[in-house]
Amino acid sequence: MNLRKKILPLTAIAMSTLLGVATAAEAAPIDAKRRQAAALEASISANGARISALAEQLNGARYRVTQAQAGIAEAQRRTEAAQNETNRIKALLSTRAATIYKGATTGSPLQATNVKKVNEIGIRSKYASAAATHDDALLEMLQRSREALAVQKAALERQKAAAAAERDRVDAAKAQVAAANAQQQRLLGQVKGEIATLVAQEAARREAAARAAALRSVAPTTARAGAQAPRGRTGNPELFPNIPAPSPRAAAAIAFARAQLGKPYRYATSGPNTYDCSGLTMAAWRAAGVSLPHFSGAQYRMLPHVPLSAIQPGDLVFYGPNGSNHVSLYIGGGMVITAPQTGDVVKISPLRPPMGVGRPG
Repeated sequence: MNLRKKILPLTAIAMSTLLGVATAAEAAPIDAKRRQAAALEASISANGARISALAEQLNGARYRVTQAQAGIAEAQRRTEAAQNETNRIKALLSTRAATIYKGATTGSPLQATNVKKVNEIGIRSKYASAAATHDDALLEMLQRSREALAVQKAALERQKAAAAAERDRVDAAKAQVAAANAQQQRLLGQVKGEIATLVAQEAARREAAARAAALRSVAPTTARAGAQAPRGRTGNPELFPNIPAPSPRAAAAIAFARAQLGKPYRYATSGPNTYDCSGLTMAAWRAAGVSLPHFSGAQYRMLPHVPLSAIQPGDLVFYGPNGSNHVSLYIGGGMVITAPQTGDVVKISPLRPPMGVGRPG
C-alpha cells in the first residue's frame, strides 16, 4: 500500500512531464508557422505600400507624357501657322513681281504705271521698296520662328520619350512587385492552411482541457481577424471624428470622401466604384468645385502649402519626394481618409507624419 502511494505520485509527475514535452513539441511547428505567416504578412504590407507609391509615380509619368504631347501639338500648330503666313507673303511677292514684269514689257513705262506726274513714279518706287523690305524682314522673322519652334518641338519629343520610358520602367517595376506580392499571398494562404491543419491535429490528440486551452490560444487571432473584417467591408466609419470643417467646400470634399468608404483601391481610377489615392482626392475636391490633376505630385505643386501645425479638415497630406508617392484627405482628430493600396479599400487611418500639407480651398 505504501509502495502504491509512492508510485502513483511518481507516475503522475512522469505523465505530466511527458504531456508537457508533447505539448511543447506539438506547439513548436505551429509557432514556427505563425512566425512565418507574420513575416509574410509584414512583407505583403510593405510591398503593398511600395505598389501604391509606384502606382502614383506611374500617374506622374503618364501626366508628363500628356503634357509633353500637348506641347508638341501646340508647337506643330504654331509651325503650320508660320508656314501658312510665309506662303501668303511669298504669294504676294510673286504677284508684285508679275505686275512689275508686265509693266516692264509695255511700250511706255508711264502708260504702264498710269501716272500723270513724274514725281509719282519716285513715290511709288519708294513705297514698293519699303514694302519689299518689310516683307523680307517678315519672312526672316517667320523663318526664325519656324526654327525656334522646331527646336522646341524636338525638346518636347525628348521629354515625351523620357516620360514614356519612365512610365514603362515604373509599370514594369510595379508589375514585378505585384507578382511577388501575389506569390507571397499564395504562400501565406498555404501557410495559414498548414497552421489550421496543425491546430486541428493538436486539438484531436489532446484531452478536453488541453483542447480548450488550445482554442483559447487561437481565439485572440480569430477575434482580431473578425474585428478587422467589418472594417474591410465598410471602411471603418466608426472612426470618423466629429469635427466641423473650416469651410463649405472642405465640408463638401470630406462628405464626398466619406461616402466612398469601403470602396476598393484600384490603380488609375477616380470613381465612382474604385479609386487610387490621387483619384480619391481629385474626385472629393471636384465635388467641392475645385479641379485637381490625377497625380499626387502635380496636386502638391499646384496647391498652397501650410505647416503641419496649421492643418485643417479638408487639407491634403502628401508623402514621398515632392508628394509623388501618396496623398490622403485630412478629416480632423489626427485621422485621414485614404485609398491606400491594392487589396485594400477606402478607409479612415491615423495621420502619419507627411512630407507636406496642401490646402485646395
